[in-house]
Amino acid sequence: MNDKTKLIILCLIHELRVLSTTQLILFFTIDLVAVSRTVYKNLELLKKEGLIDSQKDGHTTYYFLTKKGHNYIGGYYALPKVPEYNLQHHLQINDYLIKMLQLCQGHQHLKAVVSERRKVYEVKDQKKNQKGVKYFVPDFIFVFAGKDGREVEWQFEIELTLKTRNRYRKGVFPKYIKQLTNYEDARLIYVTPSSIIKEELELFRDYFIYQQEDSEEIFDRLHIFTANEFEEEMIRLVKEDRFINW
Repeated sequence: MNDKTKLIILCLIHELRVLSTTQLILFFTIDLVAVSRTVYKNLELLKKEGLIDSQKDGHTTYYFLTKKGHNYIGGYYALPKVPEYNLQHHLQINDYLIKMLQLCQGHQHLKAVVSERRKVYEVKDQKKNQKGVKYFVPDFIFVFAGKDGREVEWQFEIELTLKTRNRYRKGVFPKYIKQLTNYEDARLIYVTPSSIIKEELELFRDYFIYQQEDSEEIFDRLHIFTANEFEEEMIRLVKEDRFINW
């Protein structure tokens, strides 16, 4: 077995919690690291070795680390006890992350992609001595190198269901608006498959626009797209954003 392919598969699953067969193949084909046949072969061998396991959800087969696999790579995120928990959300996150990698392929200033698990791990490490800390982190972040050497962050939230109004008004939106205020090059991108959820999110955004009438430019960088709008709008932003194209 190709040790490089084997380790990439294990590390991808560790980073993203669960991955479908199709998603794993897409990750490898973005930079032509391995062909689909090689990915299938390595998945079979990893299962035989007991390093990963799989389950089916309808026609979708998805993979997750076993305890043996977690130990094999020295995993530092918690091993999911229930891999199918919030499954559709995790798979959707992977889909949009992959789409963004495809859209940014070859972009000279793309520096890193930060997963939700990595961000939570970092925040917990920074605040490990604080009690009662709530962690509001995006589903993933694309980090670009800015002209002045500073990192430019595009944060993504994949919204399949609505949170409570209280959480949006007092937790989520104020946190993100503060970041957009502090960093003029930052963007927040919400994506939802539901036009109803999009309308609700736009109402929350309008509420804060009304509260901060002199800060409308900030909200130009708080995007809310339906799934159908996502690719076209992101192609435009990746092409036109002056902070990542210099």
